[in-house]
Amino acid sequence: MTSIEPARRAVPASEGEREQMEAAFRAALEQLPPNTGFPHSVRELARPLFEVGWISGVRTGNTGPALADVPLPPHTFATALSSLSAAMDAETGPSVGQLVSYHGSHERAHGRYWVTGVACELDSRGRESVLYRLSEYRNGAFVTALTGVHTWSVTALPQHWQR
Repeated sequence: MTSIEPARRAVPASEGEREQMEAAFRAALEQLPPNTGFPHSVRELARPLFEVGWISGVRTGNTGPALADVPLPPHTFATALSSLSAAMDAETGPSVGQLVSYHGSHERAHGRYWVTGVACELDSRGRESVLYRLSEYRNGAFVTALTGVHTWSVTALPQHWQR
C-alpha cells in the first residue's frame, strides 16, 4: 500500500527564498520589451504564480548554479504574462473602446461592434449584472446599435482585429 502522506512536512517560504524570488521576479519583468505595458494588476496576479514556481524550483534543485547568469529568452516572460492578461480580460469582460463580436439573441445583429458603454447594476438578489452598449463607427462617429447587452452575448476580439 502506498502512503499519500508526504515524507516531510511542508514549510512556508523563508525570508531568504522570498528575497531571491523578488529579485528574480524583478529581473524577469525587466526582460520584457519596454512597450509591453502590463498593468499593475496583471503583474500582481503573476507574482504568486512566479513565487510558487521559483520556490518549487529552488527546493527541488532545478534552479541550480548551472543556470546562473543565463537569462531566459524575453518571449518566455512576455508569453506567460500575456496569457495572464488575456485571462484577466476574459474574466472581467470587455471594456469601453474594445472591439467585440456580438452573438446574442438578436441574430440579425450578429457581428462586430465597439463597446461604447458599460453599466453595472445589482439585481433583486444583490448579484452584479454587467450590461454593454454596442456601437458601429460610421462617418467618424459612434452610432449606438445595441443596448442592454449581456456579458455572455459578446466576445472580446484580439488586438489585431482593432487595427
